Amino acid sequence: MPKAAVYAVIWSPERDRYELHHQGDRSHHPLHTEDGSGFAGLVDGSSFAFQGKHGRLTLRKESRLHGEGYWYAYRNQGRRTRKKYVGRTTDLTIARLEDIAEALTAEPRVSTDERSQVKGGTIPKLQAGVPAEERSAALQGRVPDTVTTSPSEHRTPVLAPKLHLPRLHASLLTRPRLLTRLDTGLQGKLTLLSAPAGFGKTTVVSQWVTDHRKRQHHPPVAWISLDPGDNDPVRFWRYVITACQAFQPGIGQSALALLHTVARSSLELMLRTFLNELASLPHRGILVLEDYHVITSPQIHETLTFLLDHLPAVFHLIVITRVDPPLPLARLRARGDLCELHAEDLGFSQEETAIFLGQALPAALSPEEIRHLDTRLEGWVTGLRLVTLMLQRRLTQQEIEHFLATFSGSHRHILEFFVTEVLNAQPEPLQVFLLQTSVLSRLSGSLCDAVTGRNNSEQFLKAVEDANLFLQSLDGSGQWYRYHPLFAEAMQQEARQRFGEEALHAWYSRASVWYEQQSMLTEAVEMALQAREFARAAALIEQNMRPHYAYHKMNEYHTLQRWLGSLPEDVLGQHPRLCSRAALLLVFSWEGRTDSRPSTLAQIERLLHRAECAWQAEGNRNGLGEILTFRAFLSWEQGDFALAARFAREALALLPESESQWRGSCFRIIGEEEMLAGRVREARQLFQEALALFEAAGNSYGARAALLALAEVYWLQGALRQAAELYRAVSSTAREDLPNAGKAQLGVARLSYEWNVLETAEQEAQEALDLGTRLQDEALQVQASLVLATIEQAREQTAPAQQRLHALLARLPGGSTHHLPLLDRHILAGQARLSLAAGDLAAVERWSTTSAMDRESIPRLLQEQEDLITLRLLMAQGEAEEAIPLLEGWRVEAHQHGRTRSEVEILALTALAYFAQQRPVQASSLLREALALAQAEGYQRLFLDEGEEMAALQRVVLPTIRKDLSETYVHTLLHAFTQQQLGQGASFTYSSPVSARLIEALSPQEQRVLRLLVAGLSNPEIAEALVVSINTVKTQVRSIYRKLNVKSRKEARSAVRGQNLL
Repeated sequence: MPKAAVYAVIWSPERDRYELHHQGDRSHHPLHTEDGSGFAGLVDGSSFAFQGKHGRLTLRKESRLHGEGYWYAYRNQGRRTRKKYVGRTTDLTIARLEDIAEALTAEPRVSTDERSQVKGGTIPKLQAGVPAEERSAALQGRVPDTVTTSPSEHRTPVLAPKLHLPRLHASLLTRPRLLTRLDTGLQGKLTLLSAPAGFGKTTVVSQWVTDHRKRQHHPPVAWISLDPGDNDPVRFWRYVITACQAFQPGIGQSALALLHTVARSSLELMLRTFLNELASLPHRGILVLEDYHVITSPQIHETLTFLLDHLPAVFHLIVITRVDPPLPLARLRARGDLCELHAEDLGFSQEETAIFLGQALPAALSPEEIRHLDTRLEGWVTGLRLVTLMLQRRLTQQEIEHFLATFSGSHRHILEFFVTEVLNAQPEPLQVFLLQTSVLSRLSGSLCDAVTGRNNSEQFLKAVEDANLFLQSLDGSGQWYRYHPLFAEAMQQEARQRFGEEALHAWYSRASVWYEQQSMLTEAVEMALQAREFARAAALIEQNMRPHYAYHKMNEYHTLQRWLGSLPEDVLGQHPRLCSRAALLLVFSWEGRTDSRPSTLAQIERLLHRAECAWQAEGNRNGLGEILTFRAFLSWEQGDFALAARFAREALALLPESESQWRGSCFRIIGEEEMLAGRVREARQLFQEALALFEAAGNSYGARAALLALAEVYWLQGALRQAAELYRAVSSTAREDLPNAGKAQLGVARLSYEWNVLETAEQEAQEALDLGTRLQDEALQVQASLVLATIEQAREQTAPAQQRLHALLARLPGGSTHHLPLLDRHILAGQARLSLAAGDLAAVERWSTTSAMDRESIPRLLQEQEDLITLRLLMAQGEAEEAIPLLEGWRVEAHQHGRTRSEVEILALTALAYFAQQRPVQASSLLREALALAQAEGYQRLFLDEGEEMAALQRVVLPTIRKDLSETYVHTLLHAFTQQQLGQGASFTYSSPVSARLIEALSPQEQRVLRLLVAGLSNPEIAEALVVSINTVKTQVRSIYRKLNVKSRKEARSAVRGQNLL
């Protein structure tokens, strides 16, 4: 290993300078960096350490046979060491080293510890300063690596110049009235600067920030210069959170972790996490969003609105834009949370115009000339700046007067003058440079060299900046710049006229190549698309998608969708994997919903066909298996379950064992088909295989979906507690996966209902419904509403339950739609069950007749559900004998396939059928069998929902049950029946004057005790049910015995039954 570096160059934020440290010497000396001479003492050796604003490096010089050798920068990242060329000794500058440190810092690194915290990695953070321990490490040549990256290996690095405050011009006019307005704005949530281009919006905020930083206790400021590429919500919020790390190192890491896993869900959870982190800041922080007018994404506007609505007091937002953004400005204005500066506020006053012209021009203008300019420009700052440049070139008073007389101040006029007065006044080489580089949103010397073919672009940029030609520095080192938007617009128009569109395409192409060489693939793709080099853009996108690019890992969904949408279909056809991904993106919206519109499906089919043809020609079995899996998914979404399963089986025959994700999807689809067919044992095995494959592939979304499917199988198999365990497992890991979190919540609601915990079930079902509404997930809304309606019916709130389902059915399209398969049948079945409970047998009969027409076209599980309702109808109509053989057929099938829950329900119904026929022996035997299967899992509602007939049958059965767990279980059910009757306000009914007199002799409390006593409850159980002491119950029981003239519970039951008291 090389010896430790003796020297280190370290940035000191406390003293705002770079310092030279020597190993073993605690003193530190300022390093003069203006001309690079400060490095003279370092280069005598062969290495030194550098700790800058953007990262840490070790610099080593590699000798050559001829010449002085070259310097290279090294940075350790985990077990890897990254290396980057720096140049000769003369190239050693602070700016160069900062650029390299920033580039190497942006490279992804994921440690084992980090993977245990966030799947795939942790979060990038900006370096606000250099801790003392890191300075010590730098002196020893072993700079620790604390910069981490986002969870996705595909995440593009943040472009650091976008986060830099624009540098101010030395001759800036101070505008105290605007600075005071900005100070006042800190009392609210939002400061909005909205005015057309050239009104000095960015300049005044930059001046205000610079002025604040001179104060003793100034709040930190995060700055983002937005561009059209930031319309991807994930990209936008990644820049916001990363920029806000200027407030406090490491803030927002949890939010960033969530941000890169939200492809199928809302961003709200990430924002809540981010807001909680902001609220913990010990000091105020200010975020500036510059050029917000380029943002057109409705989702970004919505999420920024959410941020504003919940903004903590320590956070303030400044938005710079050319047009008012679609944010809740009226509400903020009404609450006093909005400070606004518009064109009339930002424009120069006549006094400011006079001061500005006096500073900029060698000869003063008359008050009348100043008024004339002020009238023409109406305070337009950039126009005034341009006028001063024009006037500086007019030497005589006559020339000045002629210019002022002809100057109109219009936008078109300004653009023309940019060309005629600014561009044409420059030397020819500089003119060409300005036109060539006008296509770049941000400029650096190296990038401009690549575009122009020069090797001295840094000198040109310095000359442009010194000439005050509308070039802004984006960092303190003068490495990155941008043109004023109006100037860039004028230069681009002129470039098209002089050189033609093809020349601009060539410049874009060179820029794309440069970005690719810098591993900035996002920018490389953007430039390639601008150059209309679609084949190259497609290759770059495909490169960006390697290794295998799965939908659940997409971090910048909208960006990828826009890229693929920009490619002609014939280009896509040459890249089958891109065709497949383009089809995938067409299927899903941001919230994960499926787009099954005919036009979309036709476009998807064209893309899949192109990919299929290409892979067939290549003999690519893997690719063909992927296409078949895709077709299986589409068929499933359209309700064709048999075709979906067929495609999935064909895909498995082609996909190799290594394709875990696609194979996992196939097993899951086949498992779903088996489950709907009622073959739950086979389904369970398939879902377990899918789960193992998804986990092996690291597909957490697929793994949660497989767990939910397994939980459904356990529900059908009667293993309620195992189902609850899986639902809890999904809920604990699905915080950012809202669709699956909603399904897990629905599952626990159904379990809580079955266990007769109605209040908890109602709360859980309502939460599932709320999630379904937020996600616009119709299936989740329907299923949650059905659970809520069932709860209402259990409380004998039949009318609200019917109203709920009627409204739900009215909202759905007529008939079973492709993207909402069978939901309407589930609602109609729910309505029939409610009508049956309400005694409206005619309505149930109409439903039965209608549903039977296409019965064979629906899955077997739904057939069972509908048939059991029809059989209940037969029993209610007195046709129990006809129902018994049909029930027996279903019981045999349920037992054969392991559908224990169905078997328990069918046994209970069959027992009721025999009981209705006055055949108590058969009824008791079947009910005991049902209870034996149900007691271990604690079934209650399955029995309670059958009503008083089931309670009566259980009372008959109770004496025949041995004193074991079954007896306790039956007591529990009878107690639940009694509680239900009491909760519903059930009253005693009288059949004779004698019974009436006996009942009237009992107090209301004694009547309640008698009812529980007859139901078979013990004194402690009665005390628990009525919330009284056991002694009180004993006293009331003795009183009941005396009034009924009986001596025991047995005699009391006989008296009640003999005189039909209850």
